[in-house]
Amino acid sequence: MDITVQEVAALRARPRFRTAVETYAAANLDGYRARPLIERWMVSDMGRSSISGAISVLEGQGRLTPAALMASRPVTGGEVSRGRVRAYLQRAIANDLILAPPGPLAPDTVLTTSPRFRATMKLILRVTLEAAASFWPAVAPALDRMEEEAFYQRVSRGLGKIVVERADLFPIERPLWLFHGRDGGGRMLEDLISRQRPDRQRLLDDCEVTHSALARASHCSRAHVIQLLIDGEAQGLLRREGRKLIVAPELSEDAERFYAAIFAAAAAAAVAALA
Repeated sequence: MDITVQEVAALRARPRFRTAVETYAAANLDGYRARPLIERWMVSDMGRSSISGAISVLEGQGRLTPAALMASRPVTGGEVSRGRVRAYLQRAIANDLILAPPGPLAPDTVLTTSPRFRATMKLILRVTLEAAASFWPAVAPALDRMEEEAFYQRVSRGLGKIVVERADLFPIERPLWLFHGRDGGGRMLEDLISRQRPDRQRLLDDCEVTHSALARASHCSRAHVIQLLIDGEAQGLLRREGRKLIVAPELSEDAERFYAAIFAAAAAAAVAALA
């Protein structure tokens, strides 16, 4: 299946869309809480999530090396710096998430991911495919095949290809980067989704939340949460009124665009892998 801007926009108008996002957010939160610290670190912000995703794609292509990772979209697209990729590799290798031969790491050193790394990424992809399958029944058979290594790699490669070729659906300069650009921000966003009123008009409107609650959801400090909220207010994306947090319409709109694009991209990758 192809992805069009019109299709992504139409998905947001589907009656089940908001429920699917809420279910997806809750599943991501539950999975994040259940993971050990180092596995949470792999996906604690959009930058590291993108590096982890690029690693999965490159390994599926049989060309996972430091040089290939430096040439991947997260770096060339300006999402992360080369220094951040080096720091990621250093920590991932030290914690046996990525396996490297003894000795200094050269640009052409062949790397492999550990079963622990792959299990973490499979769980995240499964949650996304479950959401996509609620709109595209053709995706459902992929869920039964996610433990097949070759099939998982086909889906990962396909999803990576879509993200590269359809960068217009996943821009960096967007309101949602307030959350996605920092540690635990995605989990804070998901926690806010879970706290919304059932009768609201938008995906994100207003809710009651404390700094401590957001810190617990994201496994971050209260100071980290407070800084995010300060930055959000400065950008006109959030407003505090006592214990109530009010989300600006443009931030809610961007969140809807993001989730719709993720669901559509995962669906397209799964359908292609099943063909």
